[in-house]
Amino acid sequence: MSEGKVRIEDKILNEVRQMFDGLTSDVTLHMFTNKNHCLLCNETLDLAEQIAKQSDKVTLDHCECDITSEKAQNWRITRHPAIAIEGKSKGLIRFFGIPSGYEFGSLIESIIMSGTDKESDLPPEIVEEIEKIDQPVHLQVFVTPTCPYCPRAVLNAFKFAMLNENITADMIEATEFQEMSMEYQVQGVPKTVINDDWIEEGDGYRSPKWSVIGAVPEAALLSKIKEALA
Repeated sequence: MSEGKVRIEDKILNEVRQMFDGLTSDVTLHMFTNKNHCLLCNETLDLAEQIAKQSDKVTLDHCECDITSEKAQNWRITRHPAIAIEGKSKGLIRFFGIPSGYEFGSLIESIIMSGTDKESDLPPEIVEEIEKIDQPVHLQVFVTPTCPYCPRAVLNAFKFAMLNENITADMIEATEFQEMSMEYQVQGVPKTVINDDWIEEGDGYRSPKWSVIGAVPEAALLSKIKEALA
C-alpha cells in the first residue's frame, strides 16, 4: 500500500457490488478528514471512495474540516478519520479510524443494514428490550484490523443502534488512537465500553465502569447496558 492509497482488489469490489444490489434505499457515508495530525485520513478516504462507487444508492459526502466545524459537531465527530453512516438507522453509527482488515466487512454490513428494509436479525425479545431504552447509550467498540472476533462485537453494537435513537455505536481502531486506548485501558480486543462512567482508582488513574471483553452474545451486551443504566 502506497502512502494515501488503498487498492481494493477487483474481485472484492465485484462481490461488494453484488451485495449492494440488494439495497433498497439511499445510504450516505459522511467522511471526515483533517489535513493536520490525521493518521490514515487519505487511506480511509480512498477506501470510502471505492466503496461508494459500487452502487448508485451509496453516496460519499466528504468534509475536510476541524471537529469544531458545524457539520462535525452535528455528527458529534471528535477525531479523524471518521465515517458516519446515514440511512435507516434510528441511532448513530460511526467508524473512527480506517475500517480495514476484518473491519472492512463491518463497513459493508453497516451499509447494507442501513440501506435495506429487512427486519433485525436479533431475537424478538432482545429487539423489544432495546426499543424500550429511553436513556442515552454510547457503545465504543475498540478493535484492531487483524482481530477476527471484532466484527461480531462491532455489528452487535450497530444492530442495537439501528433500533433506538438513544443509542450511539462506534468502531474505534485501537492502534490508531493509542492514547484513547490507554485511557480506556484496552488491553485486548474487542472491548466494548458502555457510556463514560468511571471508577476513580487514585493517583490520577481511573478505569471505565462498564465494559465487556470479547465478542459476547447479544443478550450479554444488553444485560450489561441495562446494568449500566440502572
